[in-house]
Amino acid sequence: MQARAFFIALTLCLFNSFSFAQTADSYEVPRTEYGQPDFQGVWSTRFNTMLERPQGLPLALSAEQAAGFAQAVAAGMDDNNDPDIDRLGPPVLAVVNGESRSSVIVYPENGVLPYNELGAQRAAHSYFEGVGYDGPEQRPGVERCTEAWGSPPMRAFMYQLFHGFVQTADTIAIVSEEAVMLRVIHMDGHLRPDAIRSFEGHSVGHWEGDTLMVETTHYSDVNPERAAIGRPMLISSEARVTERFTRTSESELNYQFTVNDPVYYTEPWRGEFSFVRDDSGHIYEYTCHEGNYSMVGALRGARYLEAEAAKD
Repeated sequence: MQARAFFIALTLCLFNSFSFAQTADSYEVPRTEYGQPDFQGVWSTRFNTMLERPQGLPLALSAEQAAGFAQAVAAGMDDNNDPDIDRLGPPVLAVVNGESRSSVIVYPENGVLPYNELGAQRAAHSYFEGVGYDGPEQRPGVERCTEAWGSPPMRAFMYQLFHGFVQTADTIAIVSEEAVMLRVIHMDGHLRPDAIRSFEGHSVGHWEGDTLMVETTHYSDVNPERAAIGRPMLISSEARVTERFTRTSESELNYQFTVNDPVYYTEPWRGEFSFVRDDSGHIYEYTCHEGNYSMVGALRGARYLEAEAAKD
């Protein structure tokens, strides 16, 4: 899906004109019993917008452009066997304040990850293709059930991802329908010893007006890859991720993030999308686990194909 021909095909399916939508800044955010902006409830994402933008496209697309682009991205996954991708209707793009977006990245302005030489080398493959079938470590984290889309910076995919927000006076918890279910944002400034590192890092938050500001550090270097449509996003142990959550309407929670990681990037970069309110209010158990039968089957299948090739 990262091939140059695929990007060219995506570009050709669109027109060159675009329009921007503006929304009034008049929404009054509801408050919790503690006087904080109320994000509680279930929020979801589902869109075909890729992390990176194909060359030549504007960030904001018209409705006609958006429909064509979403369909073109979906066509790049024609070999998909996941029913969750197809059962929710036609493909759509991320919408932020009325704008259909061609990429999650908003800076650099070209919408491309500003990888340095090391980053470009480590991310020189499509995330979902992995780097081989010699062992489970070569397969992507979401395939191994060791990675969550909800870990910072949060990401989205073509199927519905649900995240429940629960707030207390000094803690915000995000409970997701994913392999790694719980994320805790410490609003009391609680710090973690530097020696304790993890895939999801350690998040400390505070309020700036109606915006929740979160800074995450203490990442691990065990697996730097993060799921994305296209090339993987990389996060090192030196990364500092800053997030901004702002409720802009009853149904939209705007999400902005900045990744500052000198190990893999030449400069800090920014992304943005929005969560949509889900009134069902339900979060269900996610039973994906590392070592599941699909992983065993994939590795055995690779050995079978190698044996057949040797016979030929």
